[in-house]
Amino acid sequence: MRVRRKHERFVRRLETEFIGDKKNYRAISSDFSQSGLFIRTNHAFVPGTELDIIIHLPNRTDCKLKGVVRRAIKTTIVSLKNGMGIEILSRDQNYIEFLKEFDPSVDSKPVPPPPEKNVHPEPDFVIIACSQCGAKNKVRRERLSHGPKCGRCGTPISLQV
Repeated sequence: MRVRRKHERFVRRLETEFIGDKKNYRAISSDFSQSGLFIRTNHAFVPGTELDIIIHLPNRTDCKLKGVVRRAIKTTIVSLKNGMGIEILSRDQNYIEFLKEFDPSVDSKPVPPPPEKNVHPEPDFVIIACSQCGAKNKVRRERLSHGPKCGRCGTPISLQV
């Protein structure tokens, strides 16, 4: 298996809050690195969704991150953890100090926030045709990773890439 990670991971489970689509969620984060983390949650967002993240550190401080969902996992298989792989877009000094506890060679520069993009926002909904009955289903983007079903026949539907 090819390893695609740029930075070493540090396993630590910390209470986390994240905000997506103007809603607050609580979860547990783990597998921290300079450029990413994993959030264990049943409220996974589709890849490409930007999130504001607050991690409650053991020393009773918080660190604030901005990140983008790179992968989302929702499964009933017990051995796999539901959640989201997050790429960090910006991090604060508290997060850098937290990582330095594990690896003193961590890059000390905070990642600046990404420049604002002049891109048209994606529509909130996607139309997906059912492979079984052909019915067109209107599905909210943030619900794509939750295993939507056809409104007519109940067959699981997915966005074919």
